Amino acid sequence: MKHLILTVIVYSLSILPAVGEAATTAGHLAIAFPPDRSFVESGIINVVLQGGASTFDGVQISVNDRKQAVPSKPISRYYLCYDGIRLSYGLNKIRVTGFKDGRKTEEATAQVFYRSDLSPSSSSAPPAFRKYLFHGDAGEKVCSPCHELNFTKSGQAKDGPDRSPCYMCHKKILSNYRFVHGPAAVWSCLTCHDGKSTNSKLSVIKPDDKSCADCHETSWGNKNFKHGPTAAGNCTTCHDPHAADKPFFLRMDTGDLCASCHEDVLYRPHVLTTFSGGGGHPLRRSPDPFNPLKDFTCASCHNPHGSNSSVFLNAYEDSGTMHSFCRSCHKM
Repeated sequence: MKHLILTVIVYSLSILPAVGEAATTAGHLAIAFPPDRSFVESGIINVVLQGGASTFDGVQISVNDRKQAVPSKPISRYYLCYDGIRLSYGLNKIRVTGFKDGRKTEEATAQVFYRSDLSPSSSSAPPAFRKYLFHGDAGEKVCSPCHELNFTKSGQAKDGPDRSPCYMCHKKILSNYRFVHGPAAVWSCLTCHDGKSTNSKLSVIKPDDKSCADCHETSWGNKNFKHGPTAAGNCTTCHDPHAADKPFFLRMDTGDLCASCHEDVLYRPHVLTTFSGGGGHPLRRSPDPFNPLKDFTCASCHNPHGSNSSVFLNAYEDSGTMHSFCRSCHKM
């Protein structure tokens, strides 16, 4: 599970010192984690606010000026934990505003870059931005007084998923999705995350396919041609390892997913043009004429993992030639 859920911590400087290169501070609020000018590889982060601050009795969290849903909690509590804060691809400005008696009293901001291979403009973080993962000594030192962070003995939630220490902070990574990945559904996080590593705690084996192959038998290992993410073992480029609204845990609709990297296909006739100068082979339609229970997409013709065809044609081994492959649908 490549994409780890991260944590933002806002605290009162009158109580705790700044941590590392904390962030822009105006008044008594400061964003300690993620540090300002950091980059992450997850679209959902957690926000943890320190309560009990005399300078505010309410908070609002915004990302790129879009207000996030922040439930009402008693500010007197030492820490206020919120999960499910969503980022957009690329640069995100996190703004935390403190209110006292309904009046804005202070504010803090930090810039966080969401890096993703599915967004060409966001595939590389700015040079000054550093990769951030919460589960290290600096982050866990703040939370360990209240949270059990020895995941080797507590991460499997033997008493039930809702007793998992992961569930307590990351439950919204599974909320409101149609499909939930098996280990995530029962909060068996250590199935994929390494709870023993001291270098990068809760990391996953790299490349991803070494973890995925333990449960998902693959049939494309002996193919002559492998799709780029498959060849690199980066299963989570296309598949969300936790939950998704799309079948097979795809991060978006199949056509949109393919177009994220193959955008040029959208701007020129695909495969061929007709004698009358038509627009080429259709890329999407519903339903698939040869499988009415599915939509016609790129994957109707192309195997997204691998094939003995250089353009990853499905069932190419059974047809033998491009002409025969086309005739499998077009009975000429």
